[in-house]
Amino acid sequence: MKKLLLLISFLPLTTVTNVNGQPSLLSVKQQNEEFAIFKGGLQEGHSGLYYFITETVFRKKCDSIQNTFENNSSIENYYLKLRYLITTLNHGHTRISLPNNGNVNYRMAVLDTTKLYLPYEFLIVNKQLIIKEDCSKEQLFPRYSVVKSINNLSAKKLIERMIKYIPADGINQTFKYYSLYNYFYFNYLFNLFYPEKKGIAIQLENDKTDYYIELLVPKAIDNIYTSKNKKSISQYDKQLAYKLGLPNKTAYLKIGSFYKGFIENFGQKYEQFLDSTFTDIKSNGIQNVILDLRNNEGGGDGYDNILLSYLNSAPAKSKGIIKVPGSEFKFSQYTIDLSDDVKGFIANPKEFLRDDSSNYIKDVYVEMMSPENKNVPKDVFTGNLVVLINGGSFSATNGVVSELYKNREKSQRKIYFVGEENGGDIFCNTICAGQGYKIKLPYSGIEVDMPFLCFGELNKDYSKKRLPDYQVFETPSDLKANKDSVLNFAIIQCKIK
Repeated sequence: MKKLLLLISFLPLTTVTNVNGQPSLLSVKQQNEEFAIFKGGLQEGHSGLYYFITETVFRKKCDSIQNTFENNSSIENYYLKLRYLITTLNHGHTRISLPNNGNVNYRMAVLDTTKLYLPYEFLIVNKQLIIKEDCSKEQLFPRYSVVKSINNLSAKKLIERMIKYIPADGINQTFKYYSLYNYFYFNYLFNLFYPEKKGIAIQLENDKTDYYIELLVPKAIDNIYTSKNKKSISQYDKQLAYKLGLPNKTAYLKIGSFYKGFIENFGQKYEQFLDSTFTDIKSNGIQNVILDLRNNEGGGDGYDNILLSYLNSAPAKSKGIIKVPGSEFKFSQYTIDLSDDVKGFIANPKEFLRDDSSNYIKDVYVEMMSPENKNVPKDVFTGNLVVLINGGSFSATNGVVSELYKNREKSQRKIYFVGEENGGDIFCNTICAGQGYKIKLPYSGIEVDMPFLCFGELNKDYSKKRLPDYQVFETPSDLKANKDSVLNFAIIQCKIK
């Protein structure tokens, strides 16, 4: 218990201002009132609250955190305590955010436009902190330089410290690292840990020099990135790609997203793309497909099941069961931005629940929210699959990885997973996602967004063996040479099968 208290109270007390420029400090009374709303909101709105933590342990953690409340606490300090607690629930779709002064773009959305941050786009590979793009005024570092320390604080130690504030599903860890670099949480948490810093000293691996760097606001960081790359940090590439010509009758297929908007923004049509691709795979006698699901964070529109229908001999089924938190909503007055579906449930739970004694949704609504894909394509690929995954293979993509893993277990089909563990947890057999239950705390303005729906039955009998089958990390030298270490390994893997 003492360790927990130390962990969540290490930050210095600082005075901050709110959007209107007024002092923003919380009294103990305000913190306690908000904490009651916070706990109550989780208990009535989070469907998987006690999946990975018992109610007893949850209460003890809440008591321990509440005992650290002090008068005139900054909102940031208070927020970090709540964020730590959220992370211990082990659900990647649970989110908590501070009120801020707007954002520059969706990848940097967590950053407050008025505050100063580390001016780098980072990459974290095999626990190494790598500068993917130098967005500083000084422009001292080439791409893929490895950071040894910041202000004499080890980069690895900083990452370990920050991981405790990043939620992920089950016992998964890779999604934490992905979130730290891909959505600027490393920059964000560094600012929260050291809010008074205006500049820092950076040391690189194999370099004894101290480089002094000015911290910048998000807009300046994005502007420098844009001037160097002729595009914004948040601009993404085509999400669908297919090519032949690889050795051993192998084709490469990239599905970078299941979000319709991301795909169609480039004029690509998902179902037409898959149909023509798998027709071409069949006509060319392809024996191996390398399926690239790296950085595919999921999405909707049933795109996950549509892909599976081209890869399995049987059509993808619905998620089977959907569980909700309950039927009483004492803190609903603090909810914001709820979907019409969740509002409808709150207004009349009996319409949606199977019976008065369970929290399971009626089958008719399960089918509506998680439809079975009954269409079997004319060209289904049942050959060898090498699936590329990483910490960004999250949410609906976790479901695809899970189904392919199950297919391999049942059929003994040659399906291999290469890279690092996907961003979800396929062995817990459930995912809490979809519709959200979002509350806003009245004094601090902190927003908590939690998954209202849980799909599937929880499996607590965890497998000791985790994916991938072949763990392959990119290296700074390969990144500098524009080599894809993971894809190259997969191509070699296809040659020997």
